[in-house]
Amino acid sequence: MDDDLKRLQKRIAGDGPAERQVLLMKLMHEFENAPKFAGSYVSDANSQEQRWIARIGALLSRVSLEHKIAFQGTRSTMVSYWMVVGEQFRQHLLAAAEEIRLELELDGHEEIGQVYEAQHQYSFLRDLKGIILGAQDEVFIVDPYLDGKAFDTYLSPVGNSCNIRLLCSKYSKDVVGHVEAFKAQYITCPEIRKGKDLHDRLVIIDGSDCWVVGGSIKDAGKKPTYLLPLQPSIAPEKILIYENIWSKSQPMN
Repeated sequence: MDDDLKRLQKRIAGDGPAERQVLLMKLMHEFENAPKFAGSYVSDANSQEQRWIARIGALLSRVSLEHKIAFQGTRSTMVSYWMVVGEQFRQHLLAAAEEIRLELELDGHEEIGQVYEAQHQYSFLRDLKGIILGAQDEVFIVDPYLDGKAFDTYLSPVGNSCNIRLLCSKYSKDVVGHVEAFKAQYITCPEIRKGKDLHDRLVIIDGSDCWVVGGSIKDAGKKPTYLLPLQPSIAPEKILIYENIWSKSQPMN
């Protein structure tokens, strides 16, 4: 089995309801914002059409192997059938979205995001860890009250699988101590920075998926809270704000 197929199967197997909800939002966002395919074939990789095709290919690959193969079949014909292939791609997106929507409805997770009552620490821990473990390249957490215990609870299972960045404030020195123990066991060295005027609590996965937490991660589940994904139309702007804050913040390790 080739490496691409192994990575695909691992990603699909690891997708929980939270990841599928975000995937559903992204599929519908691309469906609703598809470019118009007109005239002759456009080969420029930086064109709006080709960038859109690349994005939806990545999304459909995450849905299932069958959807990946169907997408590749349509893509192989697009030079000859450029003016109609755009609608075919949109139909692939719609079919994948409806499949995920049905899965979520059958599992009782049709509502996007999750609200937690007080003392539901286990449910919050399960869902947040599922989101974090779905990362392929990077986990970026923004939380002014993140502490070392929360780091161990939510991020130790990541191990060497991806990069970790932490933007925190009040307990940053405590987090540094736990990170030193993490470094002794794993190759990955999480980056920690101490930021100013942090208000949001965010979990950003692979630079694109952005989740908002209703309170500090260290206390989540003890008190009522929520875990909600930002829509694809606004997530990039939110992520950019905190990337800028990160670049101006004080490194702690």
